[in-house]
Amino acid sequence: MSQFQTKNQCPPADSGDRVYAGQSRQQRQAQRRQQFLQAGLEIFGNEGFRHATVRSLCRQAQLTDRYFYQEFGNTEGLLQAVYCDCMDRIYRQLTSEFHSLSAGDDMQLLVSRTLDIFFAELEDPHVARVCILELEGVSAETDALYLGYIRRFALLLINMARRVHPHWQLQADEAELLGTGLVGAMRQISASWLLSGYAQQRHVLVQTGSRIIMGLVRQLQEEAGA
Repeated sequence: MSQFQTKNQCPPADSGDRVYAGQSRQQRQAQRRQQFLQAGLEIFGNEGFRHATVRSLCRQAQLTDRYFYQEFGNTEGLLQAVYCDCMDRIYRQLTSEFHSLSAGDDMQLLVSRTLDIFFAELEDPHVARVCILELEGVSAETDALYLGYIRRFALLLINMARRVHPHWQLQADEAELLGTGLVGAMRQISASWLLSGYAQQRHVLVQTGSRIIMGLVRQLQEEAGA
């Protein structure tokens, strides 16, 4: 008997496009992936990546380790997938807000709405821990993934500001660095919020973040006017 044929484990992997229990092979695979993503969010968000094991993740997902290795390869692969899932959801919401913009919109109101979306997602401590604390220092590959998302959000923020204020004169490299600095500030505020046990209400973080961002916005407006 092979290691995958014990009585406590699931049947062999799906073959072909056979429909089973009303689901295709692709649907079953997608469902298993979602179960692992939810399990990863729970385990990484509670215990941290460095304390997670394949066994605990499979137990939480109620799936066998064979499916885990087929889908993610190792615990770092699942950590990356959970992180991307959370960050992509936040990015989609912010992008939806971005697409409604036009020149001359109220930047203060826009910044407040955007930050409220961001901090509302991080009110879930599992999401906050995975997105803010768990990725740094895991590996060079994971660091690159993390920095890529910081850059992605930085460019979204700067492009959002430029759509409202198209007259700003900023070189691309400086704009990206400014955006990165603002994203880093929001990250540090979020980390402090999480580690304090959410000592402040969300509107306080929105107000604080708005002051930081609008300080830069007003300086750029003054420079453009001069």
